[in-house]
Order: sequence, then C-alpha cells, then structure tokens
Amino acid sequence: MLGLKIRDEIRWHDRWSSEIGRKLRVTDSTNDLYVFDEQHSREEVLAILHEAPEELYDLFEIREAPKDNCDFLADSGRCYSRK
Repeated sequence: MLGLKIRDEIRWHDRWSSEIGRKLRVTDSTNDLYVFDEQHSREEVLAILHEAPEELYDLFEIREAPKDNCDFLADSGRCYSRK
C-alpha cells in the first residue's frame, strides 16, 4: 500500500487534501500522513497531486508493522513502516 507524507504543511494546500479525500480511499492517517487503500496505484495518487510541487510531499510504499518496528503510528493505533 502507499503512504503520502506531507513534508511542508505550511505550503500544502487544503484543496489537495480535499481532492485526495474525494477521489481516493484513505484507510488510515496521522497529522501529516495518508495511508491509501491497496487498490490505488502510484499513478492514480500522482494524478491527483499533479499541481502540488514534489518537494512538498513524499509518496512511498508502506506496510503494517508491529509496534516495535513502527515508523508511523496512525490515528487508529496501527503502526506502519516503509518498505
């Protein structure tokens, strides 16, 4: 599955988050990380972010992980790590 980490929240536009929420299934999140449903491809996510400068975000593969190997703790309490 894919994770989208917002690098620069100050320059990040709410409309990009809004488009993500309208067009993609977000299965989990934190303050600055969206976890997408496995059905969504990298190309699909990037198509929505076409106006966002690449230096504002990082899009990468993640997987659910045990708490002792946690890179990101989501609002749901689930842990994720980068692949």
